Amino acid sequence: MTAPTAPASPPARRAQQDGTPGAGGPGGPSATGSTFQPTGPRPATRRRVTIALAVVGVVVLVYSLIAVAIGGPAGGKESLDARSPAPAGTMALAEILRHRGVDVTSRDDVIDALSAPGEAADLTMVVIRPGRLDRFTLENLRRLAADGADVVLVGADSGVLATLDVPVDTVDGITLPGAKTPACELAEARTAGRATISGSVLYDRPKEAPDGRAAGVAATFCYASSAGGAPLAVMTAPGWAGRLVLLGGAGFLTNADLDREGNAALALGLLARHPHLDWVIQEQVLTDPADGDGVADLLGPGFWLTCLQILIALVLLALWRGRRLGPPVPEPLPVVVRAAETTEGRGRLYAAARARDLAAEALRAGLRARLADRLGLPPHGAPGAGGTVRAGAVAKEISGPDPATLVASVAQRTGRPAWKIWALLYGSGGSPVAQSAPPPQAWPAPGGASAMPDTRQPDTGHSDSGQPEPRDDAALLRLAKSLDKLDRQVGGR
Repeated sequence: MTAPTAPASPPARRAQQDGTPGAGGPGGPSATGSTFQPTGPRPATRRRVTIALAVVGVVVLVYSLIAVAIGGPAGGKESLDARSPAPAGTMALAEILRHRGVDVTSRDDVIDALSAPGEAADLTMVVIRPGRLDRFTLENLRRLAADGADVVLVGADSGVLATLDVPVDTVDGITLPGAKTPACELAEARTAGRATISGSVLYDRPKEAPDGRAAGVAATFCYASSAGGAPLAVMTAPGWAGRLVLLGGAGFLTNADLDREGNAALALGLLARHPHLDWVIQEQVLTDPADGDGVADLLGPGFWLTCLQILIALVLLALWRGRRLGPPVPEPLPVVVRAAETTEGRGRLYAAARARDLAAEALRAGLRARLADRLGLPPHGAPGAGGTVRAGAVAKEISGPDPATLVASVAQRTGRPAWKIWALLYGSGGSPVAQSAPPPQAWPAPGGASAMPDTRQPDTGHSDSGQPEPRDDAALLRLAKSLDKLDRQVGGR
């Protein structure tokens, strides 16, 4: 058994705990060399971070430019504004109408336009964003068309059409850019000829025959695409003095496109029929909106583009900061612990717990394994063949070579009494093996020997089953010396 070692001095203990280099602690050099590592980020890590930030910046910049190019004009304040000279504005059309004697008034609320003085027969009203109107206001617009006004609705969807009760349905489709022929009998369209009219909403006749108020309304569809659906629909009725015009889009009215093809002629034909024109861009969402698509359609295209930018940024951030599981990388241990230190540490644990029975069993188990190896015996017998060791109220089975065979072999090799060898190797008689084992004189000797030397048991106060377990450190030390002496007597090491 290893002799106790002196406790480390306070400076050495502090050096081991703090990891001072050179102290043999976790931060000090080991037997294999220094384990000092720099604490700053590695160049490869900094390079990856820089690349990831650059990629995120480029993506955000690209999508910001796309948002400005695509979403800006459609959702900006200057879009289709009769007072705006921007490409998306309609100032050029307003000035042409004024030169032709039409009084153009810009408004931001349909309620103001409906309450303005004047005769309906002298009025053309253009309403942009009609989906923000409530049912009562839309009914007033239908009544205004019946009284003789021309009501032009830009981008009216299915909810608006259902409230107006007209024989027109919206259809799914996309109008390709470029000039289109009228392909209808509308006089204004035939006069204008080819035009670049298009729209996000297309109109067509309903699949079922209209009834009620819609049955008496006639609709004319112009500039229809090959896939079906027209961006222009004009409705009249026998009881109407005016008409209701639906535009799927008003891009052909803007300053940028007014001079293309027959756009200007078509715009004047639709909007210059009366001396007064109210140009209304509905800003306020009235209660009970007729837009059946809900609030999502009121957010505008820029909102969804912004959400897409945020989503892409989050994905890139997750890829950058996410944990990457690669193959295992071998890493040298910071400290190399010698076998002697492990043994000393285990001994200190036994001493602190006062587990002398476990320490004694560890010494005996080690000797039994060594003796079995030298004597050519199987290292393991039947389960529990080695007996049990008791630590307090807990008993644990011992694995190892067959006790009877081992004791007989050792007794023959050393010439010592078998009961003494049993006491040294297996301790006191608390084990079932000790209680059920045959008397020492009946144990067979290895190689077929029928007798064992010195099988008599002198009356020394010991029982046949063994000697008491060590109760103090002195007894444990005597047991260790006795086991070492037996180990030397067997020899072969």
